[in-house]
Amino acid sequence: MSLNDFLTQHPRLTKSFKNFVHDFQEKMDAETFTSFLHNLDAELSRVSGELQTVSPDTLRARTLHQLVDSEIDSEKEIQVSCFKGCSACCHMEVEITNHEAQILSQLILDGHPIDRNRLHRQSLRELQDPLWKQGMRNQDNPCVFLNSEGSCSVYEHRPVMCRRHSVTTPAKNCETLDATITVRYFPKVDLYISAANEDSTVLIGPMAKMISLELGGR
Repeated sequence: MSLNDFLTQHPRLTKSFKNFVHDFQEKMDAETFTSFLHNLDAELSRVSGELQTVSPDTLRARTLHQLVDSEIDSEKEIQVSCFKGCSACCHMEVEITNHEAQILSQLILDGHPIDRNRLHRQSLRELQDPLWKQGMRNQDNPCVFLNSEGSCSVYEHRPVMCRRHSVTTPAKNCETLDATITVRYFPKVDLYISAANEDSTVLIGPMAKMISLELGGR
């Protein structure tokens, strides 16, 4: 199996996972790398198949969340700097799936309070809008689920991209736009996400836009 064959067979890999595969290509001889691709292909197919056995939509999304949480919790040696109340990452653009949007929009419909006007303004932004690069300096950037204490008000229901994000550099580095930030990386987490993305019913987009689409006029 060549790298092109692998990427063609798995076109919805996360950007981080693609970089992970390319890095290994540079480190391995051709025969070892081919074997590596075969193993990845088998594992992606296995996880994708297992997720397909779960009822679609929100239940499948929650199953992915459980897989990701379990993998992250298994890593005890790498200490992270994130703590309750440090919320710089909650001022960043986050992409979610339509299934995760269903989970979050239902919370809103059930009465969870958010700033709907801010949600609407964020939903009008294009993907990778320059406004997100202003971080905490832009008063319209906070996630609509970020509470007054700087914590996630829907933590148990947060999207997978929020679950995978953690840093090992000082938390204060995240508050500026030019400090060095080291994000803790879990290859298997990205494998799980990539496998889940192979579900033909999955759509991916900016969180505010996806939630707004689910809410419609409600």
